[in-house]
Amino acid sequence: MKTTKISKSKFRRMLSWGWMQKAKTPTCPNLPTLTNKIVAITGGNSGIGLETVKGLLARGAEVIILSRNGKKSEDIIKSLNGKVHFLEIDLGNIRTIEPAVLKLKGILNERKIDILINNAGIALQEPHRLSPQGYEMTFAVNVLGHHILFKECQSKLLLTHDARIISVAGDIYMQADDCTPNYKYEGKSGVSAYSRSKVGVMWWAFECYRLYPDYKVVAVHPGVVPLGLGANENAFFTCIMSSILLSPKGGAQMSLICATQPNIESGAYYHNTLGKTILPENDIALNKEKSKNFWHTLEDIYAKDL
Repeated sequence: MKTTKISKSKFRRMLSWGWMQKAKTPTCPNLPTLTNKIVAITGGNSGIGLETVKGLLARGAEVIILSRNGKKSEDIIKSLNGKVHFLEIDLGNIRTIEPAVLKLKGILNERKIDILINNAGIALQEPHRLSPQGYEMTFAVNVLGHHILFKECQSKLLLTHDARIISVAGDIYMQADDCTPNYKYEGKSGVSAYSRSKVGVMWWAFECYRLYPDYKVVAVHPGVVPLGLGANENAFFTCIMSSILLSPKGGAQMSLICATQPNIESGAYYHNTLGKTILPENDIALNKEKSKNFWHTLEDIYAKDL
């Protein structure tokens, strides 16, 4: 896989994924397989997550889908080929996570997770909303819930000693400079909260790498997928965007590459068109002080609210 030194220019960086990203996005090789490997993935019942599940099953993995929508997930599982389980979890309500992990332990039956994919994410198109514990909902689902899921799995010894931890981020993080539990936005679009949450995902992945060096931890930019863009509003717009952006299957490829390929480097950010990236020194994702403080914030919530 190629390595790309990222430009300091945000405009040039946006062009890197917006220009011909369909042609530039690699397809994950069929080998090596994931036979006898167990993969747990959040949000695996739709979009990029579902296509990732299909790719994992095709390579022989046993997959555990962790998702909020039980009926939808159970229906989808019936259509999949391979060994797949469903576990209901609500990442936005952190009190549901520990009971779900105990059920996960039962599914594993003394076995351990080889690959954990933090894939689930929301981008609210509605007024500011809080989680049951009082945190901004995008933060709660995209970052906090995944942190607590990881910590619960790690503390209960459900991960192999060299597990791969893959966190789905996205270049939209460039539009933010912080990620906090109490962020409040105006209007009906939560794009700013979403970009802030992706900064949090980047900080989380890099800090996890520093704190748990035995795991192989990476952040992934899957590409930009037009899920819901212009749906039922402007058919021409939808057609144009679909011709430029990736399908969910295309968006799953970098997560699959990071799950399967032997030369993946821990602590790196893998981009669907740029490969392994070398971020500029002033990139917000590389701010070690902020990432360390952010981890402490998550730990404080974990200790207080669980």
